[in-house]
Amino acid sequence: MSTYEPVQGGAACPIFPKRGPRAVVLCDGPPPPDELLAYWLQGAELFVCTDAAGHPYHHLPRVPDVVIGDFDSLAGRLLGGREGPRFLQVADQHTTDSEKALLYLAAEGYEEAVLLGATGWRLDHTLFNVQLLERFADRLRLCVAGHHADTVRLRPGTSVSWEIPLGTKFSVLPLAGPVPGVTIEGAEFPLLGETLVPGGMATIGNRVTMSPLLITVGDGPLLVSVDREVGPAYVEDEADGE
Repeated sequence: MSTYEPVQGGAACPIFPKRGPRAVVLCDGPPPPDELLAYWLQGAELFVCTDAAGHPYHHLPRVPDVVIGDFDSLAGRLLGGREGPRFLQVADQHTTDSEKALLYLAAEGYEEAVLLGATGWRLDHTLFNVQLLERFADRLRLCVAGHHADTVRLRPGTSVSWEIPLGTKFSVLPLAGPVPGVTIEGAEFPLLGETLVPGGMATIGNRVTMSPLLITVGDGPLLVSVDREVGPAYVEDEADGE
């Protein structure tokens, strides 16, 4: 059972609805399923690939508009053509290709971006890419879309109401230190004004029991990761209870 309605596309994602000019960034990690990439590309004005991500491009749901990076992985494989993407080489060795893409988007006036292929393979790369949500918080709204879950940052003072199917698993984590005033309603393990700290109480693998799911954040940014699928065991239990 899918948490999201694929026909509407990523622009209508319940936890990351489109609010302004959006780009999709395909990073050079484990490639996402074609249907997941196609889902997020719906409603996106720009499609960016970093370095060798997605190459060759003919198999992608959409040809990238821009390819950006230092091209250390793509050297000797650049293809020209009027219908191909625009290649932007940035030789700065003090930024990752994902950073280069986000810096480009911010400079071009984009307001939000979805990163795919940003998790997997190497833990250090995954952790670094997740930290980009905090590093670019004053410039871009970001969502890291993994194979099984989507992760967003809730800024201090945020209250959200998400229409998410019952049984959906989600986790919340303090992103940059203690986060006081966290309230969660509509979950198996609710919270009321709790302070979450790194290494503190377990807030992993909670489950939606009532929709909408309500999350309020006091002071400090909160990382929220929401599964894209409801587990079959929960669906079967619900069916048995009818």
